Amino acid sequence: MIRLGYTESQLLFYYYLDKTNVFDKKEYEDRQNNLINWLYSTSGFYDKNVPGTYFNFDAKNIKSTETYNKYFEKVLKNIKSINNCKIKLNFHNSDMDPIPQEIKDDFNKYININNKVSNYSNVLSFMSNKKILIINNLSSLMKKQYESGNVKKICPDFPDNIIDIKSFEIGYTFLNSGPHKNILQSYRKICNKIKNIDFDGAVISAGAYSSLLAYHISTKLKKEVYCCGGDLPKYFGIKTNYADMYHKDLINEHWVPVPEHMKPANYKKIEDGIYW
Repeated sequence: MIRLGYTESQLLFYYYLDKTNVFDKKEYEDRQNNLINWLYSTSGFYDKNVPGTYFNFDAKNIKSTETYNKYFEKVLKNIKSINNCKIKLNFHNSDMDPIPQEIKDDFNKYININNKVSNYSNVLSFMSNKKILIINNLSSLMKKQYESGNVKKICPDFPDNIIDIKSFEIGYTFLNSGPHKNILQSYRKICNKIKNIDFDGAVISAGAYSSLLAYHISTKLKKEVYCCGGDLPKYFGIKTNYADMYHKDLINEHWVPVPEHMKPANYKKIEDGIYW
């Protein structure tokens, strides 16, 4: 399953509208500009050629930049071309309301959404009887929870026949910062590293990188993929603010907090630190 988060999903749709000119840009431009600031501030998307600070980016200028357009062109092309895989896009009805239904239907038809089928009911069944690669910045902690046996005490349905779990942490690139020039360079570096890892299926929760990595692993490496959102740590009993907010009734003594050294600098700026 390939999943895009809300920010990426909505901006992908607006990118489609921009390119097709089927709807008045003035009707959605303010929401688009706001989401571009979310993209550069909290999703891991970055481009060092773009000036700006936390939620203070020139979105109008960004829409003409090379990295922004290459990214969404690639995501749109990937989603349109991939088959035999469920594609999950996340939209808020309030943002979609001004858009006529026929335009939404045209978008769904363009990306061939009706032919995207799900092979797995959930991430637990996906991991069963496989060598799993977890791509997430808390993945080493998830691996420890699995190896300690805590996962079965937390989630009785957790599969006990996983052949192996490997962790891969891509690093944090929030607040328009990162180790390379932009997210696309980082993405290519990540692909070069994971190609030599022995695994059958990848579980991915990596913000703006997720859909790119999922497509690469599925089509280039011919491995199975499952994209998750902020829910992934709960299956491994990682006690985050997200778990406190949405899964408080599940937390017991076998859950573990995120160590301070695994939190990014200024993590509280990222949705009030909800993921840690």
